[in-house]
Amino acid sequence: MQENETILTYLQVTAHTRPFLQGCYERINHPKSDHHAYNNAERFIYGLTLGKDYWTAALHTPFSVKPLLFYYGLNHYIKSCLLTVDPGYPATAKVLAHGLSTRKRKKQHYRFLEDDIRIQPHGLFPHAARHLFQFESQKEKISMDELLRPLPSMKTLYSFKGRDQQEETEQQWPELLSYLAVLYNLSMLVRYEGEWWGEMEQMKDREDYVFVVHFLDSCTRQIPHLVSDWLKDQFTSLS
Repeated sequence: MQENETILTYLQVTAHTRPFLQGCYERINHPKSDHHAYNNAERFIYGLTLGKDYWTAALHTPFSVKPLLFYYGLNHYIKSCLLTVDPGYPATAKVLAHGLSTRKRKKQHYRFLEDDIRIQPHGLFPHAARHLFQFESQKEKISMDELLRPLPSMKTLYSFKGRDQQEETEQQWPELLSYLAVLYNLSMLVRYEGEWWGEMEQMKDREDYVFVVHFLDSCTRQIPHLVSDWLKDQFTSLS
């Protein structure tokens, strides 16, 4: 594990997690901070453990199923992060949905970079956007190209494509939210568009292929780093 990800190890025991969560809850003036810290500590740890387990599995699994493992691994990491700012999470069943949607059956001559996702009013995505980043998308629908292009990890690939990466979307998204949205769409392709996904992987004759491969490679490094940085900011802000 890299040095910047040490926080994920440190918070793997209740002796560290309970005071951390209590400090987070006291900062938002929650009246039962000690009670929720006690009850949420193991859920928080379990989320980090499952996130890591999905990540480890993704690193040793065929390319064809990596998006599913990365997507659900990031889900668990984000749910642990949410427990630091929302003691009652999940308050309702509504927040357990994905919070994103896309066409399950793609159009003829489908191109991944041109595909888009829709942001739903309820579910994990909008809940995490509001509580973790105080963010709300100005668009109900956004394309994969708009999400991928601003990511630092995609800069070199887009430069080869001849696209100016400084050309940004109208609104800059937090990196973790961009990763979550793109992984959601890739996981849907794996589940519902097996023929397209298989042909892309085997034929390697579509531009989409190199962008998907490069993005998934960046997930391996960037997402644990981004999650660690977010949690470290929470931890150090309590000092």
